[in-house]
Amino acid sequence: MKNRMTRRQLAGAMLATAAAAQTPAPAPAAPSTPAAELAAAREQNQHTAESLDKVAVPIATEPAFRFTA
Repeated sequence: MKNRMTRRQLAGAMLATAAAAQTPAPAPAAPSTPAAELAAAREQNQHTAESLDKVAVPIATEPAFRFTA
């Protein structure tokens, strides 16, 4: 049983993996003008709509809530 790992080695490996997974990705630069902010928001909405179009949802799927007026 040469491939045994001690509890300390396992804890160190888990902590190193968790620390590496939590490094934040660089954020894109914020738009500087209101027009640029609007264009960036519209572009994000377009990307979101394209992503949602790729997901097939059966017609029998019901929402978790109901709108009432």
